[in-house]
Amino acid sequence: MKKSAFILIATCVVLMITGSLSVRPAAAAETSGYSKEDLAKDQEKGQKLIEKLPIEELGPLAPIAMSPFFGLACLSGTAILMPSDNVFLGGNEVLDNWLVFLLFSGLAVVTSVPRLVSTSKVFAEAMDRVETYAGIISYGVILMAASQGQSEPEVAVYTAGVFSITYSGLLAIAAAVNIFVISTVRLFFELLVLISPIPTLDAMFECANKTVAGILAAIYAFNPMLAFTLNIILFLFCLIIFRWVNRRIKYLKAVLLEPFLLGLVRRLLGRSGYDPDKSTVRKLSRMIGGIDLVVRCFPMRKMGKIKVKDRCYLTFAADGVSLVKFTLLKPPLVKKLDAANLSNDIDEGLLAYSVMLDTDGKPVELVFGRVYTGKLDEIREKLRASKKIQPEMKAEAETETPPDNQTIEESTEDTEAAE
Repeated sequence: MKKSAFILIATCVVLMITGSLSVRPAAAAETSGYSKEDLAKDQEKGQKLIEKLPIEELGPLAPIAMSPFFGLACLSGTAILMPSDNVFLGGNEVLDNWLVFLLFSGLAVVTSVPRLVSTSKVFAEAMDRVETYAGIISYGVILMAASQGQSEPEVAVYTAGVFSITYSGLLAIAAAVNIFVISTVRLFFELLVLISPIPTLDAMFECANKTVAGILAAIYAFNPMLAFTLNIILFLFCLIIFRWVNRRIKYLKAVLLEPFLLGLVRRLLGRSGYDPDKSTVRKLSRMIGGIDLVVRCFPMRKMGKIKVKDRCYLTFAADGVSLVKFTLLKPPLVKKLDAANLSNDIDEGLLAYSVMLDTDGKPVELVFGRVYTGKLDEIREKLRASKKIQPEMKAEAETETPPDNQTIEESTEDTEAAE
């Protein structure tokens, strides 16, 4: 994260220096032979490059990412009420529709009111990803509708076998990434507000979020270029801290939201024996045999390639205890643990449980959520049993594979007996 921040700051400094040097083109022409005709040609090229940028299509992504339904309602209202030279708003039949405006306005109210009160905000935050994905799909449909209204047919910009991607499809992918990254950072701050002891902070944050989204939508209505620039700046900032934020969102979800969702599934659907780790056990069984129990946990200290608050799985199997971390494009990282370094006691906190692990003389706290309340006795039993199993396995390994000097002595005795 520090390297990315340094690269971004260095880029901004280079752009500022370049801009300051280009303020006086006449002086530059005198010293370097750069004529006014060359300047005019370069300005024309720059203008053509700006015209090719998808400013009108990607400009309103920031308000949509901050509040999907509210941002789309603002866009629809702008397309209906304000005559504009913006081709994306003026020529879009989906946005220029009162029914669409009323639909998104109603959804904005329905999804915003539960966030104003702490008692219902847990449910609202649990459904936040559904709102984000709905906003991404809705904006993709709007982009496709805008491309259908053009007089010229779309040409595929990339073709791979039977699959091809058009220009509007490429914009939809870029918009989806942009909205997802910004909304993830926004969700992190909402979860921090959720655990805040200040009663009115929920309503204050929600009102501030809607206000900023409305201001960004108004900027886009009057100046799409400025809105596009602000969106790029916000996206780059959120991209820099995305991985750090994403790890903590998974941790906060496991501690705050998953117990609520698990109780909801078990009560409403009548699945009292539902196990959220069933699919995880099936995946881990391909690498580790004889799995007895899996506990989703988060280390509070860095352990080699496992970072702070990385989502890991404490796995109790026939061959011992392991800590497994899934990765996106690489095989899962499996770290074998010495059962003697695991504590038998489970610390019960206000929102979560924890087990202490000693690695290289440094204690590491493994935190897991209250979804495992019904399995605490089983976890304690596995912790005690692993301490007994591991010495037995070591003794069996030493018996099966004798030391090298013992093997040499036995072979020497056999040779002498044969002679």
